[in-house]
Amino acid sequence: MRKILLASTALVALTSVSAMAADISISGSTNFTYLNDTAGSPTDESSFGVESDIAISFSATTDSGISTTMTYGFDDADGAADDANATMSGDFGSIMIVNSALDGNYVSGMDETFDTVAEGSQEATTLGGVAGDSIGYKFPTLVDGMMIAVQHANEDGSESFGYGVSYDAGMAKVSMAKIANNTEEHSSVSLTTTVAGISLAIEQNKTEVTEGTVDEDETTAYGASYAMDGITLSYEAGSTKDEDGSSQGDYAQFAVKYAIAPGIAAVFTSSEVNDEDGSGADDVESTDLQLQLSF
Repeated sequence: MRKILLASTALVALTSVSAMAADISISGSTNFTYLNDTAGSPTDESSFGVESDIAISFSATTDSGISTTMTYGFDDADGAADDANATMSGDFGSIMIVNSALDGNYVSGMDETFDTVAEGSQEATTLGGVAGDSIGYKFPTLVDGMMIAVQHANEDGSESFGYGVSYDAGMAKVSMAKIANNTEEHSSVSLTTTVAGISLAIEQNKTEVTEGTVDEDETTAYGASYAMDGITLSYEAGSTKDEDGSSQGDYAQFAVKYAIAPGIAAVFTSSEVNDEDGSGADDVESTDLQLQLSF
């Protein structure tokens, strides 16, 4: 990551704002991936891909103590905004504005705590299932380690509202969150802890239908990771059940990440996804090899 400090002179030239300095951070990453999926089409078992991301972050603090930030990411596919958000924080708490609820706000961010591997193929398991621009509010800290937040998103044809609370006691952290729109209600409960240097996490997400015919389901996922001498070992697994208790699919994946040098890492991931509809169309038995470069 490269940081650039713009003093008041530069800001006057660019924005006509005086007596203020902004801290600007520019970061980027490129992942080169080779994927071999033996459960895929016999004529196209392997593939090669490149994913690049650039993010520019701004931060400033006013004389009255109000801190503001903005992050703008560029999607490598079409150059559109990716993970764009802005925050304003002070004694009153913190407000976050995000260009998509799926990019994560205070409440929707209380998800994916089990996601220890974060590479390869896996079943989708999310808290919100909602899209659209969102605004979130995090209340001032009342108890050390506790966060209470609400979130509102304006979707295409509907709106959603969510709330959540998390508490970090040091050796363990628990989170509970719920997001609902006019047809579905999504809830999530998670627990993370560290024992003997091993990070452990478990999460359960539920989808309940308030209107319509969308299937209700429950997903349980868990993960573990251990880091030593530049090598990180990670394991992650999960399963989804329908409202009648029948299995809708499960997955498991294992990863080894080796930090070759600052900003350079190699990752090996083995993933297996079982689709329970019987077609096998979404089954995955893959091996991923990645070279990650970060700046």
